[in-house]
Amino acid sequence: MTGSLVKGVRTLVGAAVVAALVLLGIAGRERSVALDPVFTFLGAPTMPFVPAGQFVTSSWFCPGVPAGEEGLGGRVVVTNPSDEPLEGRITAFTTTEDAPPVELRLTISARSSQSIELRELQTTGTFLSAVVEINGGGGFVEQEAVHPAGNAVAACSNAASSTWYFADGYTVDDSDERLVITNPYPSAAIVDIGFVTQDGPRNPGRLHGLPIPAHSVRVIDFGAKDEPILAAQVVAERGRVVAGRTEHFIGGDRLGYTVGLGAPSLASQYYFADGETGEGIREEYRIFNASEQDVTVDAVFLFGAATTIPEDFINQVSIDVPSGGYGTLDTADVAGMPEGRHGTVFSTFAGDAIVVERVLTRPAGDSYATTVVMGSPSALASTRWSGAISSSLAVDDVFVVLNVDLLDTTVSVSTLGPGGFVPVPGLEAVPLPAGSVVAIPLTEEATLGRPFRIESGQRIYVERSLPRGAELRGRSGSFALAG
Repeated sequence: MTGSLVKGVRTLVGAAVVAALVLLGIAGRERSVALDPVFTFLGAPTMPFVPAGQFVTSSWFCPGVPAGEEGLGGRVVVTNPSDEPLEGRITAFTTTEDAPPVELRLTISARSSQSIELRELQTTGTFLSAVVEINGGGGFVEQEAVHPAGNAVAACSNAASSTWYFADGYTVDDSDERLVITNPYPSAAIVDIGFVTQDGPRNPGRLHGLPIPAHSVRVIDFGAKDEPILAAQVVAERGRVVAGRTEHFIGGDRLGYTVGLGAPSLASQYYFADGETGEGIREEYRIFNASEQDVTVDAVFLFGAATTIPEDFINQVSIDVPSGGYGTLDTADVAGMPEGRHGTVFSTFAGDAIVVERVLTRPAGDSYATTVVMGSPSALASTRWSGAISSSLAVDDVFVVLNVDLLDTTVSVSTLGPGGFVPVPGLEAVPLPAGSVVAIPLTEEATLGRPFRIESGQRIYVERSLPRGAELRGRSGSFALAG
């Protein structure tokens, strides 16, 4: 445990030191340097975060929501935490062939959010997606998919990408998995899609050289039935796209619905703030190695302050994952694993090679509910996390926060109101020891359903555990936005 975690911490601290030295060098110049505003440039693609700085425009690419039948739908929520109004536009795309994109101008008042129902913009199609562009940058954007099997919140990407990766997939007992690929640009894109099952890699000819028309959404069915494992990758031969995945679990050992982005790039380390073991709970991690070399991945768990850890518990699990293959970690197979909440970090010394997702199935009334969450890379460890969508119901453990540093800290939870972000009474300084997790409630009526911000003096990760909507029991997991 200590070696892997310290290595990750040292790497990020080293990067912070370098950044500090650069800033000192700039501050030491004798004359100031005028910086012209630029369009958003985010470097190599990564998981969603809140960009800092002044831009001509910032863009958010949402993975999409289901449509076309009663009970299906979804919305995009744009939050403006600043003291000035934000101007921008939302463009909605559809699966309907030759249907043009629909554009709506947006004005987001200071310290407020605006919710846009995508079906009100696009009236046809079985799946809809959107791009939000904000003039001058600022703000942040998330989406919520609505489905009879459970609603699912997902962040919207900061950029399109030429590569996307998914570690989890499941089609047992008529459970359905599909890729949702959006091309938001005026030229057609060409993609290759490959996937991996328990029998090995598959590269069907029908999924190679696949055209994604300009300004469109295309839903891809793998055609692989009764598969308990279905990792996938999307590589654009031409253009850039946005790749999401929808999973409707209706059998085997999973029930529920999830929609979310893939990972636009591989990494060497992934963090999860949430995780749980106990009676009736099944927790699995899927690891996809999309590199050209075999790798060994080490998993280390970080527990809550009140968790009793057996003295003989070996807190490190190694998983060998072949090139182009997958690995699985089931926490039920970890000897001496304590019950209760925990965070997890996955690391490999092989460089950027893997993507990791968590599959968590918990009891939900007389049934159970499954949620799938993509891990967050080490580069996104942050002292601040934000979200446009929170729980509209009082929930005892809506936020799960992981402290990845080696120092004790406290966590402050604020929600957005007319006066800006205001600390939630009783949640101004929640204790969070070094290398541990804490579950935080949100029960004050005035704070429910509002955009939120969680801050700490140390670097943290924040996940949400939200109600699934309607009268459904159980939770839907998702990361907040770093920054």
